[in-house]
Formats: sequence, structure tokens, C-alpha cells
Amino acid sequence: MLIIVCTSILISIIFAPLGCLSLWKRYTYFTDGFAHASVLAGSISLICNIPLLYSGMLFAILFALVIFKYRSIFDGNVIVGLMANFMLSMALIISYFAPTSVDINLLLFGDLISASINDIMILFWIMVIITAFFVIFYKQIILVVINRDLAQIMGIKVKLIELLFLILLSISVFSTLKIVGALLVSGMLLIPTVIARLFTITPKQMIITATIISVALTLLGLSISFYLDTPVAPVIICVGVITYFVTYSFNLYRLR
Repeated sequence: MLIIVCTSILISIIFAPLGCLSLWKRYTYFTDGFAHASVLAGSISLICNIPLLYSGMLFAILFALVIFKYRSIFDGNVIVGLMANFMLSMALIISYFAPTSVDINLLLFGDLISASINDIMILFWIMVIITAFFVIFYKQIILVVINRDLAQIMGIKVKLIELLFLILLSISVFSTLKIVGALLVSGMLLIPTVIARLFTITPKQMIITATIISVALTLLGLSISFYLDTPVAPVIICVGVITYFVTYSFNLYRLR
């Protein structure tokens, strides 16, 4: 039980700031696309008996580099869609030829109960790296979000910051794949962010609020899930969506 709670809280803390930046930079489709594409890495890991961490990191960096390279040539959403559909299709083909080796349902829907001490350590270090990224580059990130051209004129390494963000986002999504699942990871990433946006003004406020909301929704979802004996991640998503509509309606009524 303690492992599940710690894992859930770490995922919440990791996803909150990344979700904010994804929303600001309109990278929401990238998250969903990579979550589907990462199923291929999981399939190859299971078939070849390669540690999931190694195959995942390789695919995460490869996916981020391809999107970063070709998004200026094609429409960003187009290249994400192409890569996601190709890699997901390859995963399904692999699972067809080796049905006993690949559990696609585990990769698509995740299993929080499968979390281990090793997962906690990996997520902890990812959290540390992401925190360091936002602390070191916070001012540059905000300027890039506000005006990318002005940031370049001021000498900020815009492409480096964007590439680092895509790599961190990819690694974070893949690291939570077997726990959250490819179909639900984008929801857990973005729902706390869109709720926080209703009540905050500054970017810093939004990141802090999104983190608090993310942890609160996770703990509430965990409690309901254990009480009803249902899968955890879907319950957290449902609780988050309901919370969003309730807070949105309340905020709309308050502004009248």
C-alpha cells in the first residue's frame, strides 16, 4: 500500500509542471502520441527480455528527436500522429506473432499494483531532474512561452530548452507507462493543469496549484479505488474530469 501511495504521489509531482508547460506550448497532442508510440518499446522489451527502462529511454529520446527534427517541415501534429500510429501498429503486429509474450492490455491500461521500490527510485530521480530543469531554466521557459522570437533575439537557446523538455516529457511518460497505461497517461498529465488554470494568474502559481491538485486528485482517486475495488488510474481520471467540470461551473457562476 505504501509503495502504491508513494508511486502515485511521485507521478503527480512529475506530471504537474510538465502538464503546465505542455499546455502553454500546445504540446498536448505530443503527450498522447508518445504514450501510444511507447507501447512498441514495451512490446520489444517484453519479447527480447530487455529491461523496460533501457528500451523506454531509447525510444523516448528517439521519438523526441524525430518530432523535434521534422516538426518544422511538417505540421507538428501530423508528424506526431504518423509516428504514434506507426509505432502502435508495429506493437500490435509484434503482439500478434508473440501473443504469449506481450500483454498489450497492461501497456494500454497500466497496473499501479505492479509498482515496485525500483519504480519509486526511478520516478524520484526523474522528479529531481525535472525540478532542476524548471528551477534553472524557469525565466527562459516563460520568455519562450510568451514570445519565442524575442527569446531567440535575447540569446536564449530556445531549441535546446525545447529539446530538453521533449526528452524529459517522453522519459516521464514512458516511465509511468506500465503503471498508468498509454490510454490514460495524457489525462493524468493535463487534468490538474486545466483545473489550476481556472484559479491562477501567474505561471508559478499555476505550477504550484497544479501540483497540489494533482496530488489531491490522486489520493482521492486511490481512496475511492480501494473502497470500490476497481483499477486505480481510471478512477483518478474520472475524479479529475468531474472535479474539472464542477470547478469550471463554480468559477463561471462566481464571475457572473
